[in-house]
Amino acid sequence: MNYIYDILLNFQKEFYDFYEWNPDDDIIHIRKIPLFYINDNDFYTIKNSVVSFNKEFCDKIHNRTERFKKINVALLNYVFLISNGKETIALKLGKNGIVTHKSSLLLDENEEISEMAEDLKIKNMEYKVIKSNDLSFNTRYEKENILDISNKLRFLYNHKEDDKLKFLYLECFGKKEDDVNKVFNKLQKEIIVNNKSTLKMIDFFKLINQK
Repeated sequence: MNYIYDILLNFQKEFYDFYEWNPDDDIIHIRKIPLFYINDNDFYTIKNSVVSFNKEFCDKIHNRTERFKKINVALLNYVFLISNGKETIALKLGKNGIVTHKSSLLLDENEEISEMAEDLKIKNMEYKVIKSNDLSFNTRYEKENILDISNKLRFLYNHKEDDKLKFLYLECFGKKEDDVNKVFNKLQKEIIVNNKSTLKMIDFFKLINQK
């Protein structure tokens, strides 16, 4: 097995490029991690989908990754790198073999490791696609805003704050709607496709939080 040493990773449930890492993210310092060189099709399928790996592969990588702690080194159960020679990402699996978290690499480490990967033999990855992710051009900040607004709308809906939801609907669409189910569903869809409405919702929740 081929290993890479001394890199930084930032595992998130959703993949973010290194320039979208936040200062308060739990960035971990890896001492040693397995690297697999795979073809372009497999790489981008795994990167942009929810996939699972079989037990044989999970057993192969189990506890093969080490991270630095303050006074010692800790083992990580199912963590590894994949690269197509142009880009390298890290994956973390659950016990069932499903990818739960992904991490990009810092720019210089990504370039160096991707070049190293090309000297390896291509690994034939056996995996199963569970779900293809919707490709989005939203930034991390925009995605987190959308999630935050969605959760706040759901809170109002679950706590029967119908008047607030209907007021927000009127602000966004310029018309009344008495069916609170239609109001909630339309607002949820709107935060994904309409920036103006999203900004109105942000201002609305800022206002009610101040009261």
